[in-house]
Amino acid sequence: MENKIKNSEEYLNSILGKETSFSLPKNYFDTIENAIETKLAEENIINKNGFTAPDNYFNDLENEILAKVSSPKKETKVISFKERILKMIPIAAAASIILFIGLNSFVFNKTEELTIDSLSDDDIEFWLNSNPLHTNDIAIVLENDILEESDFYFSSLEDENIEDYMNSIDNTSFLNEIN
Repeated sequence: MENKIKNSEEYLNSILGKETSFSLPKNYFDTIENAIETKLAEENIINKNGFTAPDNYFNDLENEILAKVSSPKKETKVISFKERILKMIPIAAAASIILFIGLNSFVFNKTEELTIDSLSDDDIEFWLNSNPLHTNDIAIVLENDILEESDFYFSSLEDENIEDYMNSIDNTSFLNEIN
């Protein structure tokens, strides 16, 4: 089958050796609307300058400026640093009194004292996890509570009591520990 169809535009152009007589620039239809609106807007604009300067304005400008500069100035009031500070002292005093009262009521008037019972289990657990205890720490705290041998010198144990105790306990556990 032939690739060229006898009535196609490409086939006719190749035989005639020329392009069609009608051609448009690229993107013509995309930009035509804006071009027409711009043309209409230009026709409706009044060709008149919006700004005009009075006659001899630039000739007299320098003289007017010098006259205003050299004319007596209005008195300006200069507030010194000392006056500013003196105006700020009452404000600073009021702020410090309010701050003192606020902190006093916040810090010093706590009605709840912290005790071990007021702490939650989670707080205690968090503290123990973040501050590991060593055996030395425990020994220092319990130093006074540890019983020594000398504490038992005044107690009297009779042989019958020891014999009753030995008979009451299960001796098999001791035998199992040895093995």
